[in-house]
Amino acid sequence: MTRPGLSHKRATNLKQFYFGAPYYPEHWSEADRADDAARMKAAGFNCVRMAEFAWDRIEPAPGAYDFALFDAVIQTLAAEGIQTFLCTPTATPPAWLTRAHPEMLRVNADGVALQHGSRQHCCHSSPQFRAESRRITRVMADHYAGHPAVIGWQTDNEIHCHFSECHCPSCQAAFVEFLRRRYEGDIAALNRAWGTAFWAQTYRDFAEIPTPRNKKPTYANPSHLLDYYRFLSHSATEFQRDQVTILREANPNWLIFHNGCFRHIDYRGGFVKDLDFLGYDVYPMFVDDPVTRRFNHSFGLDVTRSYSGNFIVPEHQSGPGGQGDYQLPTPEPGEIRRMTYTTIGRGADSILYFRWRTCRYGAEMYWYGILDHDNVPRRRYEEIARIGAEMKKIGPEILGTHVFCDVAVAHGDFDSLHAHDTFSLGLPSQHQIAALCHRYLMSQGCQVGCVHPSDDLSDLKVYIIPHWEIVNPDWVPNLEAFVKRGGTLIVGARTACRNQDNQCYAEPLPGALRGLVGAIVQEVGRIRDPQARPIRMGFAHQSVVADLWYETLQPDPGGARELHHWHGRRLDGQVAATIRDLGRGRVVYVGTYLTEPILQALMPPLLNASGLTRPFPLVPPTVEVIQRIGAGHKIVFFINHAEEPAALAGLPAGMDLLAAKPAPEFHVLDPNDVLILKIPTKAEA
Repeated sequence: MTRPGLSHKRATNLKQFYFGAPYYPEHWSEADRADDAARMKAAGFNCVRMAEFAWDRIEPAPGAYDFALFDAVIQTLAAEGIQTFLCTPTATPPAWLTRAHPEMLRVNADGVALQHGSRQHCCHSSPQFRAESRRITRVMADHYAGHPAVIGWQTDNEIHCHFSECHCPSCQAAFVEFLRRRYEGDIAALNRAWGTAFWAQTYRDFAEIPTPRNKKPTYANPSHLLDYYRFLSHSATEFQRDQVTILREANPNWLIFHNGCFRHIDYRGGFVKDLDFLGYDVYPMFVDDPVTRRFNHSFGLDVTRSYSGNFIVPEHQSGPGGQGDYQLPTPEPGEIRRMTYTTIGRGADSILYFRWRTCRYGAEMYWYGILDHDNVPRRRYEEIARIGAEMKKIGPEILGTHVFCDVAVAHGDFDSLHAHDTFSLGLPSQHQIAALCHRYLMSQGCQVGCVHPSDDLSDLKVYIIPHWEIVNPDWVPNLEAFVKRGGTLIVGARTACRNQDNQCYAEPLPGALRGLVGAIVQEVGRIRDPQARPIRMGFAHQSVVADLWYETLQPDPGGARELHHWHGRRLDGQVAATIRDLGRGRVVYVGTYLTEPILQALMPPLLNASGLTRPFPLVPPTVEVIQRIGAGHKIVFFINHAEEPAALAGLPAGMDLLAAKPAPEFHVLDPNDVLILKIPTKAEA
């Protein structure tokens, strides 16, 4: 089944809110597992996820299948009302299989084959591995097709988490076929698209084309690299599609998802369209600074929602995590709960905490779960049990709702994001600058999100495109309609500087956006040492040093007008930013990178002119406010990130869902605490 219409407003098709944890019965004795089902039930669990790394337990020898352990555990959990999501176990094929078929192993850019003993060591393009993947998926699907407690599946596990490239013979052959199909067998078309006249790269036949190994010996062709990244996404999509097809044939009612999100996969393409919804693994503690962590956490959730709308979280941080040479911080009391509500507020329709019990051995033996090594429930268990009780109230209320945003940063496009990786010039990626823009807007109390340029922009008042090298011309009508309706479009430097083939435009920049912007780029330059030769962008009451890039601009006759100017050296007085009035809105082009100092000077007047206001102006900025919109109501989350209590004033009339009573106009939130209101909208009032 394909679910069309991917959008940041798209809700999942879930009928209940799932709450649980990944569970690994193969790691534990029967005595260790004795109290698990009862403890899970007491914590409010209604599901677990199992078997993503258990291929060797299910098939201990070729063709010898053993489901006894999982059959028994699934039944024990079901007796307590806990349902099971199973996983295809293809991230970790057993040793006997990789030993018998070493041709399945991935090969890195140095020509070294990966080996058994970790995970994700087999190639998605390998015909043998794809056949083995289909076989184990079909055996498992047939075995559990009629089981009432098995409600769905996760495909594989975190595809491309550690390693995405492969240069094995199977990938070489598959890449050639991918290119042959993409260019319809026309090698001349490929040569034109890649610009192979440079460095004598012209190909006479598709069979001559290697998988690119960047910097071996020097820089690879950027168009070649981008098509290779497209191929990696295609390969992962086809590999997953094999499994999805088998699972849907076995039981069309199963819910199917994958957990991500990682490099070199197009999450707005077939990979996600084949699924019921996307899964996103949430580990905020990868950021050490607790202040920065808050913004990074929210940004990651909004990025995920930009791909296909609401999602589930198959793995959510429940303790300190550590592997090899790192150990993440331990969540303080109340922090898991606070992070959980940020995750739910920004689009999660189900939550599973990684993991139920901390493993005593292996590469993740210090990746703590809900229970510690000694199997003793402590404060993290109690905190999650509290959330579990609350989810019985909150879960049914949020299903079917979508997250509201009226200001957004562009994100979610595979080609543009990966085009930067092929030729970065040492500049920050659009993802990095998008994070800065998102943080700035969030710190101003804005209802900020991430939205793809082809998506529904109807709720937005301000939309920022931060330095997208590739802009598809097909998006321009949607952007133009957004502006004419009254929106403010802000475009960062170097946006639309390359075409779909990852080549530079022959006409003046900004390429596909030239007509919409109403100005052209006259000169560009990399700023390597802003202290030695400072160049400043002038604003109404200040000027700000540009520390990465400059562009001088020329407004078109009857198009844009001058907005800001350069100060310093030979650029003094030249145009640094333009503004074009169009319909009821405006298009602003900024000839430098949207760094934090630039944003602080640039954005306030633009936000004011757009009519953008804080929805709850008497709420402190340390309180995150998120709105999910339903039919005739909205759910509003107030989440205190401060180290001290926060006073909320001017609250609208509504129901306090956690307290199950009408909400007061004034409320004090303790540190890490949350208030969740259900507020009727005009249609229901």
